[in-house]
Amino acid sequence: MKNAKKFEIYRTVFAVFIALLLGYIIIFMTNFSKENTDFLIGLKNAFDKTNTAFRYFLTSPLIIERKGIPEFNIRGFIQWINESVPIIITGIAVSVVFTAKQFNIGAEGQLFIGAVAASFTAVYFPGIPVIHSVMVILTAALSGAVWASVPAVMKSKLNASELVTSLMMNYVAVFTGLFIIKTFLRDPSAGQLVSLPYAETAGLWFLNSRFKWHIGIIIAIFMAILFWFIMKKTTWGYSVRVVGNNEKFAGYSGINTSKTIFNVQVVSGAIAGTAGIIELMGYHGRFLWLNGPGYGWDGIIIATLAGNNPIFVPFAGLFLSYIRVGAKTMGRYTDTPPEIVSILQAVIILLVTAEAFLAKIKEKSVIKEAGKFGKNIEKAGESNE
Repeated sequence: MKNAKKFEIYRTVFAVFIALLLGYIIIFMTNFSKENTDFLIGLKNAFDKTNTAFRYFLTSPLIIERKGIPEFNIRGFIQWINESVPIIITGIAVSVVFTAKQFNIGAEGQLFIGAVAASFTAVYFPGIPVIHSVMVILTAALSGAVWASVPAVMKSKLNASELVTSLMMNYVAVFTGLFIIKTFLRDPSAGQLVSLPYAETAGLWFLNSRFKWHIGIIIAIFMAILFWFIMKKTTWGYSVRVVGNNEKFAGYSGINTSKTIFNVQVVSGAIAGTAGIIELMGYHGRFLWLNGPGYGWDGIIIATLAGNNPIFVPFAGLFLSYIRVGAKTMGRYTDTPPEIVSILQAVIILLVTAEAFLAKIKEKSVIKEAGKFGKNIEKAGESNE
């Protein structure tokens, strides 16, 4: 129903507003000093500090003051866009598998192992422009798909819990990947565990070379549109949605549920596998993670905010990246710790996933829409008479 969809958007916006309000209150409490003998002066100082911190938090990715003059923050803007790319891609991966009601949380391991395998291609594949970059991304996607096939097979054939198997595979991916990098790809001239530098032909094109603004955001948005089309307009996407809504009904209607579950998990793994390597190709130029970067877990947040709809994932990813970049800038220029953003994330997710949050309003909107629908049917029947 249209009203129900609108309600979910309003509810998400309201949840964000409540989280920001709570963040403001927390920042105010941390800035209020009990040592000040004059309560009103202490209150004023706390408000001044909180307003300054919140201004940096909300505006710094776009606007920065230099010598008291506000101007466009090109560095912060590019950082915001670049940091959104991997979490948008993992958000797409998670939204696809969550649509089938499969709680696969293995995106973190899939992107890690995908980046490790693709690093071989980035270092050793013949340096053919364009083709080299494409082969690196395809290697990452294939590796992520292969890694996802393990919990997929165990779920579809053995009915093992995909929640447990995909979670355990994350740890296997990290330690296996680090072993491979250390044994076969380590740069002996570096002072830490990093891979050999990627070939120049294995990089992404830059929209701004000074601040390394790469085309990853274009890739991410293209993937969001592509998988929205696949999930909403194709037979396979319809099968995934039916399995997610009612697996038994899907089986009775002739859909091969085991095959669909297997396929959706492998496709999700292929998407997640590309998330890490796109960041490494575009920004770092080598493999340098010593543990999971956390983008797979961020993907769960993004998919939840987007309602498992790939077309909304870029908006959710850009929002989460924006408040993180704002929190980092706030932490540099004020005494407020940037970890405040973790509290905001938690509050937003709790409210968005809470079925009882604004449930009465939703119930009234559904009843109202159902009443209008009933009246339209009655009018149609009268006109036919």
